[in-house]
Amino acid sequence: MRTRPLTATLAAVLLAAGCGGSGSSTQAPPAQAADRLQAARDAATRAADGTKPGGTLNLLGVLSGPQLDAYLGTFAPFEEATGIKIKYESTGDVFAVLQTRIAGGNPPDVVSNPSAGQVAQLAEQGKLVALDPFLDMDEVRADYPEGLLNLSTMGGKLHGVFYNTAVQGLVWYDPKTYQGPKPPASWDELSTWAQQKSAAGTTPWCIGLESGPSSGWPGAVWIEEFMLQQAGPEVYTKWWKGELPWTAPEIRQAFERFGAIATDAEQVSGGPTAVLTTDFNSSPQGLYADPPACHLHVQADFLGNALAQTVPGVVPGTDIDFFPFPPVDPARAGSVEISGETLALLKDSPQGRAFMRYVATPEFSALVAGTGQWIAANRRTPLDAYTSVLSRRAAEVYADAKTVQYAAQNAMPLAMTQAFLKAVLAYVEKPSTLDAQLAGLEQARAGAYKS
Repeated sequence: MRTRPLTATLAAVLLAAGCGGSGSSTQAPPAQAADRLQAARDAATRAADGTKPGGTLNLLGVLSGPQLDAYLGTFAPFEEATGIKIKYESTGDVFAVLQTRIAGGNPPDVVSNPSAGQVAQLAEQGKLVALDPFLDMDEVRADYPEGLLNLSTMGGKLHGVFYNTAVQGLVWYDPKTYQGPKPPASWDELSTWAQQKSAAGTTPWCIGLESGPSSGWPGAVWIEEFMLQQAGPEVYTKWWKGELPWTAPEIRQAFERFGAIATDAEQVSGGPTAVLTTDFNSSPQGLYADPPACHLHVQADFLGNALAQTVPGVVPGTDIDFFPFPPVDPARAGSVEISGETLALLKDSPQGRAFMRYVATPEFSALVAGTGQWIAANRRTPLDAYTSVLSRRAAEVYADAKTVQYAAQNAMPLAMTQAFLKAVLAYVEKPSTLDAQLAGLEQARAGAYKS
């Protein structure tokens, strides 16, 4: 079997993007259009009420390298217009550092966290500043999906603003080799095609669950998609909030639908052993084997651009394309799962208020889109701000979604997430243990959601 080389660069790209939920690029960010930069300066001036307060804002986050350069570039117009300097502190474990800083009486002004669940926990503990008193909440409600606002709302008050998103659960394929439905109207249609191909000796899917200490998260995305696409947003929300038993039939069905692929050697390349041992960042190369090892791969919106940058000859739209994860229940069409980073304020100040107003604007989000790194969270972001055809299409999926829900594994308490990922791996290794895995998760739920 011959493959186009999938370089170590792609591994780094996907490792930076996958668990945190943010898309990524190893290339330098493209130059922003002058009119967009000026529009952002004007938005920043309005955010500061026409003043130039100066001072410094300390921002704690996880980014580094080209991602951090791109991120800080979106704040440059704010700094120029307001005189406020953004001082970024990068760490690999935001929550641990933040807890230490809070306990020591020295929290940062702002935190950028890829786990909205951790932000919600801080809000419940009274550690965050409510944003409602100084944001235009009518605009915020119009610009952001209800599912994201609900996630950042505690006690009836908003405590966080998403600045980026990654559209999860996209089904990727090589248009030159994949001959199935695109897009399928339902999961049944796609599943029927996959069964026909496997019966004819062709393996439909590639899956890789290995991701170091976070191994299992790609499988959790599959289960999340099945929960959302078959049970709907209300049940999905009850699930990640810990209000639905893990032994509920909806959760069992989601595991079983995933297992019907991940544990079947005729459905997935290399069978369950390969699923468990293949790095998630190398599993997409099966699409480009000769002959193809598979024709479909589930991953977030960043995958196509990453492949185009790192696999020779891959052209977005020509050699790599996607469709959204199809609904199990046709009534769920238009349901989208995302991940992303939330900005939250820990110290109330004129500088902090101006910053949070700025990041809630579509002018700021247009710069986020223009980095080529992320899908902007504000749904008024103009599509022509995106530099990639695949990013533009993913942004359309997000903007047009009937319901947007945050990745359950990132919304759950950490202990619950860890138990979830372990159960995914154990189930793929031995499908007959599903009852035991769900019972164990139900036991974990009892302790994970204690305040």
